[in-house]
Amino acid sequence: MKKTSLRKSIIVAMSVLSYSAFAADTAPYNYENSWGNTPFQSALDQVKLTSPDGSTKLADASSSDPDLSFDGYVTSDFKVPSGKNYMQITHEGNASSRTEFRHLTEFSSSDANRMQGTIRVSSTSSGLDEVTVLQVHHEDSKNIGAPLMRIAQIVENGTKFYEAKLRLSACDKDSCDAEYDTYRWLDEDGEATVNPKKNRSFYVRVKEGVVKMLLDGERGTLMCANSGEYTASNCSSSEKEHTNSSGDHVIDSDWPDYGFYFKTGAYIQDAGKAVVRYKSLTFHVND
Repeated sequence: MKKTSLRKSIIVAMSVLSYSAFAADTAPYNYENSWGNTPFQSALDQVKLTSPDGSTKLADASSSDPDLSFDGYVTSDFKVPSGKNYMQITHEGNASSRTEFRHLTEFSSSDANRMQGTIRVSSTSSGLDEVTVLQVHHEDSKNIGAPLMRIAQIVENGTKFYEAKLRLSACDKDSCDAEYDTYRWLDEDGEATVNPKKNRSFYVRVKEGVVKMLLDGERGTLMCANSGEYTASNCSSSEKEHTNSSGDHVIDSDWPDYGFYFKTGAYIQDAGKAVVRYKSLTFHVND
């Protein structure tokens, strides 16, 4: 009887241990999928993770400091959740704060450089109406004061949709009023909507002075405002001058050729909390 009880106790203990191991969140760098691959390792080898602004590093692939290694780095805000197959960033804070990846290699707009993957804004708190998830930034951001491109999930009158803002001029932020082209991803009825429960594949490429932006293989539509309402029909010929015949955005000639880099994560424009998930993430950048 004692041996039987002991054997049962060992089996129960092993089951609890096995469940506990399975139930643990995983460091994204160390996560292995069912094929034994580490799908996030390549991307994490090329970035630093910052929060709540770009000056504070949580992890940095270029650093020799073991405390900044992605290897084994997992927190409640950066993890592969237990039993899941996606990398998750959670950010909660004030307006214009963020937890995001900054790609470490700057590039020329003349070369072919791209960021792609599968993303989903899993949740946002009430009142958080704008979360930037993808950016093409520039090293001279202190003077220029804004990224060249950012794609955000917008909430407007209860409807969620994705919108890209492309800055037309690289003029000094203190000496000019920045102007933008606006692109939105529309459904089959021409409405800007997004299923918040759906993963979206994304592809952002900068090549030969042109920014190509795809969500689920589709380009955004240039939208122009009239009396506060954005529609494609509002766009005049002059407002279309930075959109080529393919629907891609042509970078204005006054932008510097070199010094661009990719960013992705949860950048909240309003105070609140956002959860962003990645099923995949890759970078292909020429230095």
